[in-house]
Amino acid sequence: MKTIVKNAVAGLLFSALFLLVLSVPVRSQVLAHSVEAAGTIGYDYTSMTSNPAGLLYPTSTHFFGGSGGYNVTPYITALGEYKYDPLNYAMSVATYHTQLAGGAARFNFTPSKKIVPYAIVGAGYDRLIASFSGEGTVFADGYYVNFGGGVSYYLGKNWGVRPEVRYERQHTSIDVQTISANVADVSGSFFYQFGGTGKKKK
Repeated sequence: MKTIVKNAVAGLLFSALFLLVLSVPVRSQVLAHSVEAAGTIGYDYTSMTSNPAGLLYPTSTHFFGGSGGYNVTPYITALGEYKYDPLNYAMSVATYHTQLAGGAARFNFTPSKKIVPYAIVGAGYDRLIASFSGEGTVFADGYYVNFGGGVSYYLGKNWGVRPEVRYERQHTSIDVQTISANVADVSGSFFYQFGGTGKKKK
């Protein structure tokens, strides 16, 4: 009996969520002059292309971050972004992570719809941090550039989820040594849009 009740409750909740997804997003859209906040988690693969120290190896790991955006028009969004990426390099004598902070521009292709595909380009500051057990911490500073695309899917009038893929080029240096990497990112974000102007759908 308890199993039947649990299944019935789960079915009702699923049906309610399904109806919400179908009905509420019809009124959603990217509004000019609106502000957006988003949290992101993802998975990436890093491949070193310039590695004079000989300590770093390709790695796959999870990362997290966040962003704040301003929709200049329904078609163009200006973003500030942050990414924290712990790096699990095999056979290394140190533990590593990178912190990236920069800006990006997102180009929305169907801003008046509940499903909004987009392209994105970004660049900014890159810091690679290596912590050696008992020997302190070393910092390598530089820059990154990236590009990619994804889809903003509205689950409500002002909020939704955003799957995305990007290619990223990282370039840092310490003393006279240069460390470069190619990074492939796959991520998902939860976003919320505040305010904005324009003709809202009924």
